[in-house]
Amino acid sequence: MTRAIYVSDADVEMSKDVESLRIDRHLVTDLSSILPGRRRKMVDRIEEHGRKAPLSIVPILLRHYNDDNPKVREQLKTTIARLTQSEPGELAMVECLFSRDPLISDTAAKLLEERNFNSVNFIDTFRQAKNLVVQARKAEVFCQDVEDLMADSIETYKEGRFDQAMTNMMMAKDLLEDRLEWHGHLRGYIKDVLKLTPMLGRSGVQVDSIQDSIRNLSSALQSREYSDATSLLALRRQETRLWKQLWSLEEYITKRIKAKPIVELMVLKDSDRNLLDNFVRVARKVDDNIQDGRPADALRTVEDFIRNDISASYLMNDGKRLDAKDEAAWYTMWATGLGLLKMISPVIPNVAEEFYQQYFRDREGAPSIHAVDWPEPFAVLGNPKEEPRPTPSKKGGRKKKGPS
Repeated sequence: MTRAIYVSDADVEMSKDVESLRIDRHLVTDLSSILPGRRRKMVDRIEEHGRKAPLSIVPILLRHYNDDNPKVREQLKTTIARLTQSEPGELAMVECLFSRDPLISDTAAKLLEERNFNSVNFIDTFRQAKNLVVQARKAEVFCQDVEDLMADSIETYKEGRFDQAMTNMMMAKDLLEDRLEWHGHLRGYIKDVLKLTPMLGRSGVQVDSIQDSIRNLSSALQSREYSDATSLLALRRQETRLWKQLWSLEEYITKRIKAKPIVELMVLKDSDRNLLDNFVRVARKVDDNIQDGRPADALRTVEDFIRNDISASYLMNDGKRLDAKDEAAWYTMWATGLGLLKMISPVIPNVAEEFYQQYFRDREGAPSIHAVDWPEPFAVLGNPKEEPRPTPSKKGGRKKKGPS
């Protein structure tokens, strides 16, 4: 059985939901009925179940969307529009885009395109890449890493990041085309050499070295490392994981902190100072990774810092201070949230800029993440020659009025 790159939840839910299967059997007949009551009863049944289980009912409606009977088509158009007004309903239709049933997938693509989801181009590129995967598997060309990128691209698309998803899917397609072309050239070379070998042997040429070369080339067909592509794919996948973490963190911060906080460092608690000091150390490590040409490692370091130092440590122990409007905690998390965007901007400037514009620009004032200064606790990072100032240990002192 052919291994699927992605299995749509819509297909899974539709296949196991008994009520949806019953609706599927009677849908066209009932909606075509001359009896208004029968038609109304089916519509009510669809909408009632659709509100409970949109993932199982929306694909069935899409499958019959282009029915020959205009009465059925019109009713389904109205019903789908109503069901997919809600977020769960729209997400169900996005999931249908990746259905193995082309009727469902094509209809979902058409309707999502009308909502500016760039669905037609994306699903067309995905199908082209998927066909190349089939060719690569048949030719025993390594493609698991590209398949992983394709699956990640689908998840990125479902998150609403259409441009990034399209970029990744096109990269997957281009990489597969390159590998298949290289594989074809190499096999052609081996075939030509095998044709010449008998003639060369009769002419007295030593063919042992030629045979060794052929064996090595045959082995290369199975084990080529594709190191450049692997590094690029690792960076893309790391970017996708980090995007999710950053989105969650920046949402958490800016929902609690409504204005840029201003607090002198001397009012910070030990946990605040520890997080800010760790940030500086991590930022320098990230910069070293970038300078050494290891961008994926740089993003992995940022991911670990968010997961361990911020989420599992600081927010776990001090998160309640944010809800209590503790100005020192506000200041610490604001500086950290903005500083993270400065930290990643050399590697993934598009992501850093996206989050800066969404969460910080209206409160920082600078037009871009690349123009805003490092937050005060991290000012040393903007001037590498400057030694970091010791963080005051005194907890008293005058503080400037922050937001209430």
